[in-house]
Amino acid sequence: MMKRALLFFKSFLLLVGCAPRLKTIIEYRKIGNTLKKTKSAEFDRAGNKLIERNFGQPRSNRKVQYTYKNRLKMKEVSCDYFAKQDTCVVRQIVLYQYKPEKDLRIETIYEPDSAVRLVRKYYKKDDLMVIRTSTWEMFPSKNPDPKKAMKFIDSVFYDAQGRESKRIHYNENFKRPWIEHYTYTKNGYWVKITGTKKNTNRFNKYQPVPKALKKQKIDFKFKDTSRYTYQLDYY
Repeated sequence: MMKRALLFFKSFLLLVGCAPRLKTIIEYRKIGNTLKKTKSAEFDRAGNKLIERNFGQPRSNRKVQYTYKNRLKMKEVSCDYFAKQDTCVVRQIVLYQYKPEKDLRIETIYEPDSAVRLVRKYYKKDDLMVIRTSTWEMFPSKNPDPKKAMKFIDSVFYDAQGRESKRIHYNENFKRPWIEHYTYTKNGYWVKITGTKKNTNRFNKYQPVPKALKKQKIDFKFKDTSRYTYQLDYY
């Protein structure tokens, strides 16, 4: 019995080790009988997204590069690539900090000249995440004054399956928060928004994920497959 269990365990490890590792995703938009390339993403062997590129714009297209340490995202650089000049102009830089002892993740967005545009702090505890945002969107500064920042607070609640169930948005410029309620079904989910001038209720259909990626946490948003198709390449 012990030998059988050991053999099963070894076979399981072999299957996991031989599982295909995603290298690239290429997105194409369906236009009549032709396909137009609209996006690509490259991943390392650990599944971390390294580069994401957009295509199709006549003048420039956005390119984002990611840097990791111990599988944690540390840096994100966004630039606009101008094919005619073969150059990429930096538009923003995002740096991430992690303080696990405080259940805290900090995201800081910088302008190309290093001025701070936004600081966002994520506090996660059990089924609640509190997101505190301070932004100097109109007047980025290398020495930002917290008193001059616009402040927002989001409280995000999760259900037993780890899905978002409710999000409360607080803006210091408004007396009352506005709230999003999530209800999940087999084919998609409803979002009911209350607390605004015009309350709404909209349905979002799930977009199918390729079978080979369903068990992997891939940082890529798939779109409506009636309008888009995808090419997957592996190491």
